[in-house]
Order: sequence, then C-alpha cells, then structure tokens
Amino acid sequence: MTRGPLAPSAQPVPPVPPGAATSGPRAAGPRPAGSRRTRVTVAVGLTALATVLSLGAGLTARQWWDGDAYPVADPAVTADRLDARAQEVYAALALPDAELDDQPTSSPRHQAETDCPYTGLSHLADQFNDAPPNMPGVVTVSSRWTLKNVPDSAGQSALRRAAAELRRQGWDITENATADQRTTLRAVPPGGGATLYARALPGDRLAVSAAAKCARYPENTPIGADGNPELPPQRLPDGLRR
Repeated sequence: MTRGPLAPSAQPVPPVPPGAATSGPRAAGPRPAGSRRTRVTVAVGLTALATVLSLGAGLTARQWWDGDAYPVADPAVTADRLDARAQEVYAALALPDAELDDQPTSSPRHQAETDCPYTGLSHLADQFNDAPPNMPGVVTVSSRWTLKNVPDSAGQSALRRAAAELRRQGWDITENATADQRTTLRAVPPGGGATLYARALPGDRLAVSAAAKCARYPENTPIGADGNPELPPQRLPDGLRR
C-alpha cells in the first residue's frame, strides 16, 4: 500500500529569553514607591494650604472686629521730629522778613492730645456719639507757630514757592488750594508719619502746623497735670525773628 505524503511536523516554539516582555495583562503587584511618595506630598501640601487660609481668615475677621493696633512711639521723640520737619517748611517758605506772632491765640506750642478713637467694628456704634470715646494711652502730638507781617500777596507766593521746593525734596503735596479766603498747603514728608500744614490767615499772618499720627506711648512716659504725656520745649525754626 502506497502511503501519502507525511504531514509537516509542527515547528517547536522557541523559548522566551529571560527579561523579555510578555503580552497580556500584567500580574498584580506592589505599586512603585515614588508614586506613593508623590501622593503623600501633595496631600500634606493641600492640608498646610487649607490651614494657612483658615488662620488667615480668622485673623482678618478678628482685625475687622477689634481694629488695628496703634503703633508705639515716644511722644517727646515725636515732638522733636515735628519741629525738625517744621524747620524744613519754614526754609521752603523763604520769608526772612516775617516775625513770630506771639499773640495768646497763636503762641508757639506743643500738644499731646488724647484724640484717638477706638477702631474696629466692635466700636462702630461709638462713632455715632457726639463725643466718641478715645482709646486710653494713645495720643496724637502736634506743633504750631504763626508768622506775622506776611501780606496776602507775599503769603500766596511763599506757599507756591514752598510747594515746589518741598516736592523737589521728595515731599508729597496732598493739598494746595484756596477755600474760605484761606490758602492751605498740606504736605507729607518722605517716609510719612506726619502731616504739615502752611496756611495763609487774615491779618497778614501765616500759620505752620504739624501733626503726627496717633500712637500708643510707653508705660514709663512722664505724664503732666492735664493727664497727657509731657513734651519738651518747642524748638522754633532757626533764624525766625521774634
């Protein structure tokens, strides 16, 4: 009997080399440690951000309610600083023929006044009182002197001259206008902390005043008979005639 052709033999499957990739689903196993560390870092960062935002919101709400705290400053040091700034204004006015007006209503003086109200929403109702209460231990310091023998035309020229000179020196001129027959120059020195005024007055006079912002004075500050901090003698501008 004649046999037919033999069927071809099946080819052997070659072995998979070690380390070669295999097809099909990957066997379950532990995830890489780097991915786990990334998730932990992100979670910690989000938690810290939420904490900061929460604290910030709490502090802001508390500031709105209690108000901002006044800075601490020695009234005597503030008074000396105001006198020095007033000297600069006097030099900018350039009125060598003017004299100090020593009338009782305009005599040179320093003042430390308790004229600083409470701040914050918790004291909002106090602002509607005719005499709102002032915060104890907080004062505003001011200084003033007046020149005489300053005709109106000379006073107007002096105010314009002072505005230009102080601006050149870096002062912020916040007002230079005429109202109610009075011309007022208001200026803030470099660095702030005070406002100075030069104002032409009726009767050929010109007043210069300086006022500092409200500040809490230290506990060991000497107190005068009026219950306010004592201030050193006023230092008038050099060269001012009396």
